[in-house]
Amino acid sequence: MRKAAFIVALAVVPAVATASMFERGRFLMGTICEIQVRPGHDQQVEAAYAEAARIEAMLSTWTTESELARVNRGETAPSKELHSLLDATLDWSRRTGGAFDPRVKALVDAWRIRDDGTLPARETIDLAHAQTQIEEGAFGKGYAIDRMLALLPRDEAMINFGGQVAVRGMLRVDIADPADRNKPALSLELRDASISTSSGSEKTFFSGGREFSHILDPRTGEALPPRGSVSVIATEALTADILSTALYVMGEDDGLRWADANRIAAIFITSDRKVRLSAAAREHVRGLRILDRKFTVKE
Repeated sequence: MRKAAFIVALAVVPAVATASMFERGRFLMGTICEIQVRPGHDQQVEAAYAEAARIEAMLSTWTTESELARVNRGETAPSKELHSLLDATLDWSRRTGGAFDPRVKALVDAWRIRDDGTLPARETIDLAHAQTQIEEGAFGKGYAIDRMLALLPRDEAMINFGGQVAVRGMLRVDIADPADRNKPALSLELRDASISTSSGSEKTFFSGGREFSHILDPRTGEALPPRGSVSVIATEALTADILSTALYVMGEDDGLRWADANRIAAIFITSDRKVRLSAAAREHVRGLRILDRKFTVKE
């Protein structure tokens, strides 16, 4: 695959066209999903989009009729596929000490994360924290990307799903300045992998004299403040999607320790413009370049 640049973090924006590739986009899961392959693979592209639409119909909690919404209401048992996926997410909850946990739907509603955001009363947080309904926001796209990629050509393909990128072959991607989604801070080569970035700067709100992000800490039930971004590179998009959220919740120091202990390639960009890499990122990430001199790599 010829080199192309994309800004990843809060949004993915093509910066260089790839003339030999064919690109098509659809609106799915509340965002734009783009597939890029060589010409002549229309049926595979359509099959991949159909698979994403099927997964959205299974997982979306923006509708009352999805399988997950009905499972949350206790109206049905999960299908074999959904049961397996939820088992995988709960395993990641265990492995991350609860920094990632899909059982936050009631907290998302209490904080009005999908709207303008608000600081709930403490008793409201505590009540929501005790609930176990599943929220798909931190794993749905990753799961869809993995399923879509399996239907695309095995040599070269790219999926850009609302800011998370997965590629077969090689693609140069830019990670955005957390404070300005349109400005690249650094770039790297992504090879046969997916990159997901979580940033609390994407959607913030002020309540009770404090600034909050749209990212919740499942361990406390609290919305976190904006504090830079975390990018995770992994072979599976589901893993990258889940762990970018988990490491953001853990915070810079704890997140790096966890990433090092678990051999995860993670890149932290701090609020004071320091770039910190996990040991696996230092070892495996290729072509890392600082694009904005305001940012420096912290050893």
